[in-house]
Amino acid sequence: MSTQFITINGKNNKQVFTKPGKYVVFFSNISGTISCVIKSEKVEVYLVGLYDMKNSEAYKIHTEQIHSAPHSFSDLYVLAIANDSSSLAFSGLIRIEKDAQQSHAYQKNQNLILSNNAFVDSRPILEILANDVFCTHGSTSGPISKEQLSYLQMRGLTLPEATQISIEGFKQQVYDKLSSLGMANYDRR
Repeated sequence: MSTQFITINGKNNKQVFTKPGKYVVFFSNISGTISCVIKSEKVEVYLVGLYDMKNSEAYKIHTEQIHSAPHSFSDLYVLAIANDSSSLAFSGLIRIEKDAQQSHAYQKNQNLILSNNAFVDSRPILEILANDVFCTHGSTSGPISKEQLSYLQMRGLTLPEATQISIEGFKQQVYDKLSSLGMANYDRR
């Protein structure tokens, strides 16, 4: 099965998947709604988002994973780094329609908060109307752990170096995810 890559750059995007296949939807530092509607069996949709926010940047993103067909799969993975006085309002909906039996849907949002003035609001939402499905969602937010920074400093790094390596390692999770989905040449601008 070949993989189709879709990069989202605009404000509001609706993707409708009517043919079996594997699809990767990537977005970064945008506001708006990204809606993925699965209307065919044997569709795999991976949504991958990265927010690297500085200064007073503010984003508001809403994602929708709507399963209308049975035997479908979706996986949302959003990472955010909030620095300075930046902010992110994230809400993500997984909706499994009554006829979408034996569908699988996942949603994961991880946020690294690097400043007391930065703010992240994360709201995962599940609406499950079918009775034979597998769905999970989760969200974590917090600073770089003091133990992690201390460990790196004990190995000779300065605090700024340890912080930067920790941030790069956090972002690397997105690049690894994209690579595992066949997008090995992703430009890390």
